[in-house]
Amino acid sequence: MVEEFRFLFYTMLHPYNGFDAVKYERKGSVKTAVLVALLFFLQNVISAAGSGFLFTYGDPDKISVPNIFIISIGALVFWIVSNWAVDSLMDAEGKVREIIIVTTYALMPYIIFSLANTIIGNFATNELRPFMNMLSIVGMAWSVFILFVGMYQIHQLTFGGTVGILLLTVFGMAVMIFILVLLYSLYQQVYIFLYTLFSEIMFRM
Repeated sequence: MVEEFRFLFYTMLHPYNGFDAVKYERKGSVKTAVLVALLFFLQNVISAAGSGFLFTYGDPDKISVPNIFIISIGALVFWIVSNWAVDSLMDAEGKVREIIIVTTYALMPYIIFSLANTIIGNFATNELRPFMNMLSIVGMAWSVFILFVGMYQIHQLTFGGTVGILLLTVFGMAVMIFILVLLYSLYQQVYIFLYTLFSEIMFRM
């Protein structure tokens, strides 16, 4: 496990070599990827509930941990499924295992910088807000860069092809969310119809 986490941090600093090893040497593990996904969820909970008073948005007492879990883990699952589907359509070379590893490993800079922001936010004054914003931007940019390099390495596409597969992945996520909203709306309508029908039958009996 120590070696796996050492490799995880290696991919942060050496994404080209790291994800090349994921592709051709089967480095990295889905088990570590799941732990990173859980860290991502915990980081979102901590950021929502543990930031300083000046940097907390919304009421910490009304935070819904299940909702944060659904949004955090759901977004990762949607991304992985959508990327795998686009990968299949474009005849790229990425495998599901590789997509899972790249997607989760790329989150580490974002997780680290977000946790740092949360800790600093408990002691900082409003004058440090630009510095904290800069930390957030650096963490996000670093994660996006690692994600791009990882997708470039595992799918074995050109620069333009990698950009295309990322954009199509986002589009695929939007389509999946749209379909889920439609299904949920349909479920509500069917439920209301059946409930009304049952009520009418019971009323007339």
